[in-house]
Amino acid sequence: MKQQRQPFLAQTDERFLTRQRALVGIVLIGMMILVLLGRVAYLQIIDHQKYATLSKRNQFHLSPIPPNRGLIYDRQGKLLARNVPAFHLAIIPEQVPDLTQTLDELEKIIPLEPQQRQAFLDKMAHHASHQRQILKFKLSEEEMSAFAVNQYRFPGVFLQVELIRDYPYGPLLAHILGYVSEANKEDLIRIDKKRYAGTFQLGKVGLEKYYEDSLQGEPGYQQIETDVLGREIRVMSTLPATSGADLHLTIDVELQEVITKALGNNRGAVVVLDPRNGEILAMVSVPSFDPNQFVRGLNQQAYQLLRQAADRPLFNRAIQGQYPPASTIKPIVALAGLSTQTINPQQRVFDPGFYQLNGAGRLYRDWQENGHGWTDLEKSIRESCDIYYYMLAEKLGIGQLSSWLSQVGLGKATGVDLPGEQIGLVPSSAWKKKALGTVWYPGETLITGIGQGYILATPLQIATVASYIANRGVAFRPHFNKDAPIENLTPLKIDNPNHWNTIIEPMRQVTQNSHGTAFRYFSGLAALNVAGKTGTAQVFGLKANEKYEHDAVARHLRDHSLFIAFAPADKPTIAMAIILENQRASAGVARQILEAYLTGSYHDQSSSPLS
Repeated sequence: MKQQRQPFLAQTDERFLTRQRALVGIVLIGMMILVLLGRVAYLQIIDHQKYATLSKRNQFHLSPIPPNRGLIYDRQGKLLARNVPAFHLAIIPEQVPDLTQTLDELEKIIPLEPQQRQAFLDKMAHHASHQRQILKFKLSEEEMSAFAVNQYRFPGVFLQVELIRDYPYGPLLAHILGYVSEANKEDLIRIDKKRYAGTFQLGKVGLEKYYEDSLQGEPGYQQIETDVLGREIRVMSTLPATSGADLHLTIDVELQEVITKALGNNRGAVVVLDPRNGEILAMVSVPSFDPNQFVRGLNQQAYQLLRQAADRPLFNRAIQGQYPPASTIKPIVALAGLSTQTINPQQRVFDPGFYQLNGAGRLYRDWQENGHGWTDLEKSIRESCDIYYYMLAEKLGIGQLSSWLSQVGLGKATGVDLPGEQIGLVPSSAWKKKALGTVWYPGETLITGIGQGYILATPLQIATVASYIANRGVAFRPHFNKDAPIENLTPLKIDNPNHWNTIIEPMRQVTQNSHGTAFRYFSGLAALNVAGKTGTAQVFGLKANEKYEHDAVARHLRDHSLFIAFAPADKPTIAMAIILENQRASAGVARQILEAYLTGSYHDQSSSPLS
């Protein structure tokens, strides 16, 4: 018989189970509440500062204000480098849901070069995601319109207006000023990111690079309040940016224009100095390029065309071109002969048109086929007699030649405030042994005496040599910054100061005597009292007894034409050096420059250490 359960006992069991379950539930709930209270206490007390800071960051953020770059002026106050407004396409990466898709969609309405896209990604890798980055600089009006219509499709992408560099004289001053351009991957690694916050460009070459620290300025900041979606509500406070310092140059842009016009379509360089203080009045290298292309963004194809151009427009011949100085150094070689008593002004040598070491072997020829006959020092400079200097160089020896040429600044940097200066070369027997592993030959001494062979110099160095002669042994560091202190170069001291007159007078005759090598170019300008020296630098070596025919060789193998000058000869205010590549008549260019400077509005009567 089945036993039936008592109803009373069943109800008691159910109440007991219910109480047990309720107790467990209460305990669990209590424990959860305790955990939550503990967590709240932890966040509110221990981590309060951390989350308060994060909350404020969500509510406020700092936006950098780029500084205005310093302006650049010429010596007359003409503006050479300015800042103009431009619109850029900018992105705040953290506000973009899918960056790759966004870039792909943007390319459909605004053309992007592969390097622009890569440069943007490089910048992202070196900056916080909340900082805006430029994707494309200086949009055209058509690009701005296309984006404005479609902006709603691109959260985190917007147009940004800022001032960018502009060079109103374009190619005229490109090799001096250089240009600013977008920072590349290497720049982003080395620059101070705080100082360049909000700034996307920096000086790459020229004075823009050399004076980058002073031109750049310091960024400012805005504290901006945002809502939970990151949208800007208002500006809470502003720390203004500090503009870069302006740069005032020694350059006269009008003289620069005169020189560029005089050079025409030739390749070459001209450096004009004020010998009284080292101020660079003009520096021209042709052909040139438009620096504005780099500011606005130059695509890879256009850049490669510039780099590979046969005429090398990006190459600053004035400080980077290294050429044989040729006969422009003959006055210094003559001064070495006088000072060492190797020669005297009255001593004469016979020039039959050639010279042989020890009366035998190879013929070292004069530029004038039949020679100059009996020649003294004055005639040797006036008519540029090579045989005179072959003999003198042999007597001096390469040791003394190297020493004297080094003392007037050859083979060493001038210290000009422009990056990229080359130092040239003053050869010696020790140099050749170290560099080439061979001995020095006597014939190499001969050709060094006329500025040929291994010897190399930049046009700036050759202009410095002209300054040494103009000032009778004194020269100053060439410089572009008008406010820079005047610095003396090592003076060239000689025992008899009258030796300076002995070499300067025939340099006057170069332009004023009917037998002078530059007389035909300076005829009628005797009143300007110009002292000068011509030079012809060989591009390739001639074989023994081989004759050079200018018009018979390819243009790129033709001799270079050089000229140095200073004026007025008795109290110079201008010194210069010119080189025309594979071309004649550099003295003709010099005449145009000197006539414009000495008879026009270019002459500067400002005080100087030598006045």
